[in-house]
Amino acid sequence: MLDDDREQFRGDARRRLLLVGGGLGLGFFMLGARLFHLQVMRGGEYRTLAEDNRISLKPISAQRGRIFDRENRLLVENSPDYEVVVIPELSGSLRMLLKRLSRYIELSEEEIKHLLQMARKQRSFLPLRVKSHLTWEQVGSIEVRIHEFPGVDLQSQSVRSYPFDALACHILGYLGEPSENDRKRFPRISFRSGDLIGKSGVEQRFEEVLRGREGVLEMEVNAVGRHVRELHRNPPESGEDLQLTLDMDLQREAQEALGGEMGAVVAMDPNNGEILAMVSTPTFDPNQFIRGFTHAQWQEVMNDPNRPLINKALQGHYPPGSTFKIVTAMAGLVSGKLDPRETVPCNGYLVKEEQRFYCWRRHGHGNVALQQAFTQSCDVYFYKLAERLGIDVIERQARKMGLGGLTGIDLEGERPGLIPSRTWKRKVFKTSWFPGETYITGIGQGYVLTTPLQLAVMVSCMGNGGTVYRPLLRKLQPGQEPEVVTRNYFSASHMEIMRQCLEGVVHDPNGTAYKTRLEGIRVGGKTGTSQVARHKREKSGQIIKTTNEKLQDHALYVCLAPVDRPRIVVVVIVEHGGHGGATAAPVAKRVLERYFSKYGGGT
Repeated sequence: MLDDDREQFRGDARRRLLLVGGGLGLGFFMLGARLFHLQVMRGGEYRTLAEDNRISLKPISAQRGRIFDRENRLLVENSPDYEVVVIPELSGSLRMLLKRLSRYIELSEEEIKHLLQMARKQRSFLPLRVKSHLTWEQVGSIEVRIHEFPGVDLQSQSVRSYPFDALACHILGYLGEPSENDRKRFPRISFRSGDLIGKSGVEQRFEEVLRGREGVLEMEVNAVGRHVRELHRNPPESGEDLQLTLDMDLQREAQEALGGEMGAVVAMDPNNGEILAMVSTPTFDPNQFIRGFTHAQWQEVMNDPNRPLINKALQGHYPPGSTFKIVTAMAGLVSGKLDPRETVPCNGYLVKEEQRFYCWRRHGHGNVALQQAFTQSCDVYFYKLAERLGIDVIERQARKMGLGGLTGIDLEGERPGLIPSRTWKRKVFKTSWFPGETYITGIGQGYVLTTPLQLAVMVSCMGNGGTVYRPLLRKLQPGQEPEVVTRNYFSASHMEIMRQCLEGVVHDPNGTAYKTRLEGIRVGGKTGTSQVARHKREKSGQIIKTTNEKLQDHALYVCLAPVDRPRIVVVVIVEHGGHGGATAAPVAKRVLERYFSKYGGGT
């Protein structure tokens, strides 16, 4: 009986083991079959999906620093904008993707070619900017079809905006795509497709201050480029805001006063070098560089003979004409070779080595001393003074007053001007200096070249008692001092003599700028006529007037006010404008009127 029970137990146990073993075997078989299906039959598909789930680095643009005028009026800001980007490695065929996008955002074949070139220059997992400044219609067209464009994303960003349009454009500058020189200049910046960089003006000079630091967003994306989750965010750092010394009321007045004339205006505080206004015409709209140019528009800008992108205030080279007589007169006083009471006869010309050197007034000024000669701008008087001084004394005084070199303003591209010397001529022309060249140098003609900004520095030096300041565009912070380049110590007696000379130009009825005097404000000034081409004359000495506008003289005027304690210096040049008193001085008058109506004062 016992043996039967054991036998039955063994049978039941075998059956249970067979059932368990069969169940386990079936389970392992099913598991193996599933693994075979996943790893062998669909292994390639899942491997692709796994590999296509990867990390995308999305740059976060930094807000560029804003720019303000001296009264905290916003000159340059950042406005919202939309752009479409693509991650090339997720796009499949990038060319085909761009072709499909072109139906909605107007991509030309040339633009597609450029984008393909840019894609080859950067890592394929980095976003490629396809097009910026999208309209709402373009944003909507892409958004509803975003599933059709693998790797494509719509992004919101800020773009540069210039609320005053062309006003102060040469000071503020414009943005453009970085060139190879820009990349070398800023090796620490990793430029991406579509990045912009300051190309001129304050935007260029303070690029590193304004630019800020870009942030990075690490995102996990799936096979079609959609974001799965955010992994890490390194926020951007906004650029630093800048406050300039510009007064936009004076800037607007100066630009409107020039009207349609070509030329430049500089207004400066003679007591610290702050630039209050700087105008160059013709102008341009920096917003156009953000919106972009068509090929025809860009060719029009580049081929414009008036060169609107050039800042004539610091890049225009002009003979200073009779405004240079300030330097010649001061050189005579400082050297002790000029007695302001001594008279010189002027009959309309001076003969030297059988060559005639004419005065601007055909029949001359008669016997004149310094103040009369300066007030009426007698050329013969200054020919003789220059002869007495010699070129070495004139050159030395000009350089001491800020001419013949860079002023050091915080803008790129400034030109140094030219104050000739014996050494310079021997080096350039391989010949010696001639006496007649001293004559014409003494009245600011011949080889002499200046910029309007340098003339503003020179007149400021004259007005403040001898200090040459480095021109300032960025407002000084509390505790900061203006930079002194040179300090001349003009005597009180010499300053009084020059003050009377400058004041006579404006307030003496015979003065060349008498018609532009201001009510209640004592202004000191000097007119000038800058020859573009040598005048042709009749045998009588009468100038034969040309009908070619491009050969007509430039008109210049420099002034300071109030003349005894100057608070503002204004320099004006009107290209091919003729006489300074008739064309340039009225422009300066408007700027002075606006200044004193706003800030009051005067004597």
